[in-house]
Amino acid sequence: MDLRMRQNSALNVWPAFTDVSIAMLLIFIFFLFIQFVSNSKLILKIRMEKKQDTIQEAFEKRFANEIKRGIISIERDGNLQRFMFSDRILFKTDEAVLQPLGRSTLTAVGRLLQNYKTDEKGQQLYQSIQIEGHTDNVPIMSPDRSNWELSSDRAIAVLRLFVDHIGIDPRTLKATGYAEFRPAAGDSSNIEGANSTETKRAKNRRIEIVLVYSETEGNR
Repeated sequence: MDLRMRQNSALNVWPAFTDVSIAMLLIFIFFLFIQFVSNSKLILKIRMEKKQDTIQEAFEKRFANEIKRGIISIERDGNLQRFMFSDRILFKTDEAVLQPLGRSTLTAVGRLLQNYKTDEKGQQLYQSIQIEGHTDNVPIMSPDRSNWELSSDRAIAVLRLFVDHIGIDPRTLKATGYAEFRPAAGDSSNIEGANSTETKRAKNRRIEIVLVYSETEGNR
């Protein structure tokens, strides 16, 4: 009787062992899956950064003098690459008509973006282009318009240049005006502080050409 009970007990161990083995296998597979996903995200990030490097190097080579003078600056923001242009070469005060120097500069920018739409292997470098207009917080001298209209009109002026004179696909473009509410010289929660000096106001008055890349972890 005791021998039979011991045999039955030994036999009953196998189902429990099988359950434990299956559980361990599932945990191992889950771990491999997590590693695969993490590695895939890392690979996508590396590819995106290489694309950003390619375009930034081209910008720095073509516009070295403008970058040195502070007319153009470049920043990266996750899957966004921002090229910021001071309004002092683009527009007259309270106007949205491109000045000759600004027009020639942005024409060169548009051509560069056209040339670097794909790499030497024909792979797409960036997905789309956002054109952002920004102002300081000083009201414009017009009773019928505000900084909202001014910033929007300026962004649209750049967009029209890219479409009408460069031939950039309009389906890849978007123009937006932010007025004074996304300052470059301070915290957007403190608009007055971000515009407290002429230096800060000058930094806030700008056009941003933002390249959006397909590999993304999320926009701002």
